[in-house]
Amino acid sequence: MAVLAKPGPAAAMLPLREEIAIFAGPTGLDGSPTWTLHDPANNRFYRLGWQEFEIISRWDAGDAEGLAARVNQETTLAVDSHDVEELGRFLVTYDLLRGTGPQATARLVAKSDRMREGWGKWLLHNYLFMRIPLVRPDRFLSATYPYVRWIHTRAFALAILAIGIAGLYLIARQWDAFLATFVDMFSVTGAVGFGLTLAALKTIHELGHAYTAKRYGLRVPTMGVALLVMVPVLYTDVNEAWKLTSRHRRLAIGIAGVTAELACAAIAAFVWGFLTPGPARSVAFLVATSTWVTTVLLNASPFMRYDGYYVLSDTLEMPNLHMRAFALARWWLREKLLGLGDEPPEDQPPRRRLFLVLFAFLTWVYRFSLFLGIAAIVYHVAIKIAGVAMMVVEVGYFVVWPILHEAHVWWQRRRDMRMNTRTILTATAAVALVVAFVVPWRSTIEAPALLKSQQHVDVFVPEFGARLVDIAVKHGDRVRAGDVLLRLTSPDIEYRLGQAKTQLETLEWQMGVRGMNADILARSQVTEREYQEVRAEYRGLTEQKSRLQVVAPINGTVVDLADGLEPETWLAAKSRLLSVVDPAGVIVDAYIDEADLERIARGAEARFIGEADSLVEYPLTIAEIARASTRVLTDPSLASTHGGPIAVRPAQSAQSPQNQPRQQDQLVPDHTVYRVRLLPAGGMPPIERILRGHVLMQGEAKSLAARLWRTMLAVVIRESGA
Repeated sequence: MAVLAKPGPAAAMLPLREEIAIFAGPTGLDGSPTWTLHDPANNRFYRLGWQEFEIISRWDAGDAEGLAARVNQETTLAVDSHDVEELGRFLVTYDLLRGTGPQATARLVAKSDRMREGWGKWLLHNYLFMRIPLVRPDRFLSATYPYVRWIHTRAFALAILAIGIAGLYLIARQWDAFLATFVDMFSVTGAVGFGLTLAALKTIHELGHAYTAKRYGLRVPTMGVALLVMVPVLYTDVNEAWKLTSRHRRLAIGIAGVTAELACAAIAAFVWGFLTPGPARSVAFLVATSTWVTTVLLNASPFMRYDGYYVLSDTLEMPNLHMRAFALARWWLREKLLGLGDEPPEDQPPRRRLFLVLFAFLTWVYRFSLFLGIAAIVYHVAIKIAGVAMMVVEVGYFVVWPILHEAHVWWQRRRDMRMNTRTILTATAAVALVVAFVVPWRSTIEAPALLKSQQHVDVFVPEFGARLVDIAVKHGDRVRAGDVLLRLTSPDIEYRLGQAKTQLETLEWQMGVRGMNADILARSQVTEREYQEVRAEYRGLTEQKSRLQVVAPINGTVVDLADGLEPETWLAAKSRLLSVVDPAGVIVDAYIDEADLERIARGAEARFIGEADSLVEYPLTIAEIARASTRVLTDPSLASTHGGPIAVRPAQSAQSPQNQPRQQDQLVPDHTVYRVRLLPAGGMPPIERILRGHVLMQGEAKSLAARLWRTMLAVVIRESGA
């Protein structure tokens, strides 16, 4: 659907093409009649108002002045030749007039040359959204509709409603099992199942649109795939819905896809309640859940040209809603910032105008966030350099290009601007933004950090479970290395020690009497080997028993006793018991981004500010800057998996040297960071626990533009392997 185009070259009074059809449209919200013009060559529909219809009805009047005079004489409208010429330019722009002769041919050739573009421009223009028609389903839909006519009956709707309510009841009764099915989906099999289920649901979604259009006697010319930032989604061409004068019927076609998917979800939820765990139940779960995410959150959104957009457009009786909302937003922005005094692009009530302006800005934010999110997924999951390229294109398309285009318009209209309060404030704000972006004014560097003791040792239960006998210390006690902290016992080790001791005594007796017994002498070599094995086992068990008496690893203070430490309590293997810290040796470890590395130097001043208590603030100096980036984050408290600010992921491999943490337990930063060690610059009270916060370091001043450029360049170089 198109609206009157911006006036172009003046149009000759050529006749409309023979195949152009004009039929009655719906009544406008203001009560005025409308008509719909259909161009069957490209299946486009154009909404005509009363004035445009009366002009086209007399298009054979000969010239613009004569046509305007006839309209004024035969109707209550008041038009002039300018209105006629504007409509003529619109008809020429969209090739709705029948042109003959050399002049018309030359015009079409010139237009073709203007539209011809290289593959690079074509890819850029079609990168965000492109349609690829695959099938012409009209004959199939006409032949099969009698067999599915029953889906549009009231009885079917009531049955689906009852099934959906029953399904929700069954899920509520088995909620824990339902959530367990959700967890089972996080696997390769679950991902494949989700993809297949989503494809099936979207096919049903599009058939819902198509069969509803057939219900009202409309033609469905094509169905195919639309590429949204190269992500395939199905589409159905139901543009002929503009032939309908009933808004109710048009809305029925618009919401038919969502309704079809919700019906599938209701049936799947009901069936899930009766199935046993297995593939069938997983499929029912996927249908019942994925529908709400993909349909309600995506298809119902009016910010993209999906179902929600067309429903909102039809409800407001505003074809080309996005284009018209963007035009109003640009006009509103120029009036608020420059006060040009232009007339709005179209006359709308104040409340609707404000709604459309807000809708335009929300649409921009939604699209930018959506496309940037897709690029981020590609970056983290698929090809990183492709994700970087997508981000650059989207930032350029949604941010840089609109700003440059609007700045160009402002420059062209600089003579229309007058010095007033608005223009002064706008110019001041623009200069301030430019200065803030290009002037190196910020010298402070902020980084996440931990304030801790230089000697901080966690004490754990041995790698075997044990029972707590007694606790010899309490929080805050001073201890020396080797002092007893806790005593544990393990009946299993005691039992195995007793068995090993009995075996040793038996084997020692056999070796002592082997000269007196031929059978014992014959197997003496086996006996000696068994003796050595049992003796080694006995020594190992003895060493394990000695570890049941937990001692202080260093001189320090006991802190952070684990909850629930009571005598006779069974403790899990490797669980943390307490920590011993040296309160005097305080250090701070901070992690800065690669872009800030060259801005700091050893000896620079800094401050630590606690996260939980902003009153905790200590002066520091930079003592050490790591030369290599941090491959593994050794401070879990700063990791995102523990509520910290540094995004991390688990290591891929489980191989690790002996006595080292397993790699799947190691945390790898998602982006390049460097560790910076800081020391107190003055007196600092002893600390008894780890404090999470951030440090503010003094560094070389850099502008936001320079930092952004360096960050982008570093990412491109790193991901391209240059």
